[in-house]
Amino acid sequence: MKDRFFYFLFTQTFIFCCCFKTFAQNYPVYNSYPTNSYLYNPAEAASEYAIVFINHRQQWTGIEGSPQLSTINFSTLLDQTRVGLGAKVSSYKRGLLTTTDAQATFAYGIPISKNDALYFGLSGGFISNSVDQSKIIDPSDPAIANYLTNNLQPAASAGFVYKSASGINFGVSLPQFISQAAISGQLSAAPSISPFDQVLVTAYYKKKLDGRFVSRTVKGMRTRTKAAAGYAPLEFYATYKYSTYQNSQFEVLAKVNLSEFFWLGAGYRQQYGFTASTGVTVKKFLLSYSFEPGSQPESGFSSGTHEIQLGVRFGEEKRLKRKAPVLRSALKKPTPQQAGTRLQHSVSDPEQEEASEQEKEARKKYLVVIKAFTDFNQAEAFKKKLMEQKFNADIYYYAKDKRYYVHVLQTVKSQEANEEVRNLKSYTKLKDAKVVVIQEK
Repeated sequence: MKDRFFYFLFTQTFIFCCCFKTFAQNYPVYNSYPTNSYLYNPAEAASEYAIVFINHRQQWTGIEGSPQLSTINFSTLLDQTRVGLGAKVSSYKRGLLTTTDAQATFAYGIPISKNDALYFGLSGGFISNSVDQSKIIDPSDPAIANYLTNNLQPAASAGFVYKSASGINFGVSLPQFISQAAISGQLSAAPSISPFDQVLVTAYYKKKLDGRFVSRTVKGMRTRTKAAAGYAPLEFYATYKYSTYQNSQFEVLAKVNLSEFFWLGAGYRQQYGFTASTGVTVKKFLLSYSFEPGSQPESGFSSGTHEIQLGVRFGEEKRLKRKAPVLRSALKKPTPQQAGTRLQHSVSDPEQEEASEQEKEARKKYLVVIKAFTDFNQAEAFKKKLMEQKFNADIYYYAKDKRYYVHVLQTVKSQEANEEVRNLKSYTKLKDAKVVVIQEK
């Protein structure tokens, strides 16, 4: 009987505290934000890939009623636009109380320079709460009755992030834009705008290795293509969480990418302790796991905290729309030479074969090729199609492999050719553009 009384007293006290501070709690903590930054900042919805994450965090295992947080979120940048979209649904269970948070996000990116951009994000939705009535001894208690009937509130969050080519990024988010603090032991019927009750400041360093230009020779024809940007060998994160309701907190984390497929991480959270994490990437799938020792926040407190996350990417990398550059391959004014097809081929000359290396380099040409054909009529038709699209198209015939290369730019400077390929892929529909190197003898 005594145990039943104490359980009743504990339950009522717990629920009363939840009613009084239902929404005045710190926002949930994640260890997976380095790979899923949208968890903390709505501006990060403008992500490089369309991606879905499923995250589950079991805190303080071994303790009955310990917090459990499950989240599913989606985010993407709409390719070649400045708009990002996202959605997030989470279920946060602790003891008898479960909070469900669902929000949709609109993000917008503003190019600052060629490679830097400032992103803004705004999320809106609702928060609802429920109590496990099967464990309540006295459901008629007024505090419980009020809680069960007045548990749906609007929710909103906002943030911005500045991303630079240097790899140094800075962001601020307001995770609880609308305050739902309780009034006189009841949930407020009229939530107020109180964006600065909680503020999260994040700074991180993440710089990918530059893509290298790779030369390939097929049937005697050399092509130069730039490989996609690689992984970032080292990443560093620092976050500061300010809250008017509980203690503010500082956290640092380092992530070491041993390859593009495997990484290790370690961090420290103020007033709590250390964290460790690891993850793998297999094709379009990302899997990560993090652990917090059971000795935190004090010795023997629990069996530890576990967090696991699975991500799935869809489609190709997305690009932010920037001001389109002036294309060198754009058709300005047709020359007499362009009125008909110009077929080029190598001619053997003994005197030229004895030329110096410097002269050979001077005769090296770089073609920005869009497509190659074995049939001349197909090449001619494709050339005319490109010219209709205002490109300075021409045909190069390579006798060794008997193919007709339709190109839009010919230059003796590799930098110009490679830059044109990048611009064509970023700002036009000519995604198959590549550099072909011609060494005339």
